[in-house]
Order: sequence, then C-alpha cells, then structure tokens
Amino acid sequence: TWGISLMLQQLVRSFFGAQNVGVENPSWMSGGVQVLGNLSLPFNRLVIVGFAVFVLLAVAWLIGRTRLGLFVRGVTQNRPIAACMGVNTARIDTYAFALGSGIAGLAGCALSQVGNVGPDLGQGYIVDSFMVVVLGGVGQLAGTVYAAMGLGILNKFLEGWTGAVLAKIAVLVFIIIFIQKRPQGIFAMKGRSAEA
Repeated sequence: TWGISLMLQQLVRSFFGAQNVGVENPSWMSGGVQVLGNLSLPFNRLVIVGFAVFVLLAVAWLIGRTRLGLFVRGVTQNRPIAACMGVNTARIDTYAFALGSGIAGLAGCALSQVGNVGPDLGQGYIVDSFMVVVLGGVGQLAGTVYAAMGLGILNKFLEGWTGAVLAKIAVLVFIIIFIQKRPQGIFAMKGRSAEA
C-alpha cells in the first residue's frame, strides 16, 4: 500500500501540479463556540469529530452485525479454517482493503476542511496511524479507539513540556517499550491455544 500511495501521489502531481489548493469551508462551518475566555471550538473541527464518530459507529456495525463483518473477523482470526468453511479469503481481503481505502478517502475529505489539499495530504499521519494500530492490537476496533485517544492525549500533554519533536520521540519510545512487554497490543485477539 505504501508503494501504491507513492505512485498515486506522483500521478496527482503530474496531472494537477504539486501546489496545495485551499478548500473553502461552507458558511455553516465557519465560526465557533466560545467555551472559556481563551478557548473556542471551531465548528469545522466539531463537525469533523462528529463525522469521525459516525464513521466509527458505522464500521463497528459493519464488522459486528453483518455477514461481511463475520467473514472479515473469521479470516482475521484464523484464515485456514475460514477457507475450509467456504469463505473466499482472497475476496474478503479485497473487500477489507476497499473498505480501508474508502475510510481513508473519507478521512481525506474531513482533513480538507482543516487545511490545504495537496498530493502529500495525510503523510504526517502515517506513522501515528501505524503506532495506533500496533498499540491497540491488530484487528481490534476498540483497542484502536483507546490507543488513538491515549496517544493523542499523551502527545499533546507532552508537547506543552518538551515541544512537538521530543513529545513524538517520547511517545515512540513508550510504544517500543510497551510492545516489548505486550506484543499483542492492548486488546489481544481471543483465540484457542493447543494444549500439549
């Protein structure tokens, strides 16, 4: 996927140029809510948070309540057994990749309301996203949510004391130490182990 993203970036640069393009917010997303004397929450950020919660709930419903979600969970937990039960694992892999790509596209649309749009949109979030998935546990939606919230809060908390670069380094060191102690992440996938 990394190689595909690099090819798509170069394709966009070839057709549209490397310049960033500003996206104007709709009028109803302009302004904000004054929470405290020196703290205001912009409407566009509140809409993005609401949109993210909606997408998260939709994905949780899809994974937890549909036949496709059952197949995805089965392939994730035990691919050979899922294949023996008649699940077309290659097709499920394609569906999961398409779902992830669609969610990434939705995230790009939401991100366009915060800053400029260009070929490198979202590049700064790749390492953070990988850290969230590793910390939360691969295949665990709840673990991903908790890891994202925890790492985001920890990073912003440390930025006030150490600056942005040292805060990012401290979070990365924390994740490395955490993965050494618990490589399966916060929420380990449930499975059966063969008893000797």
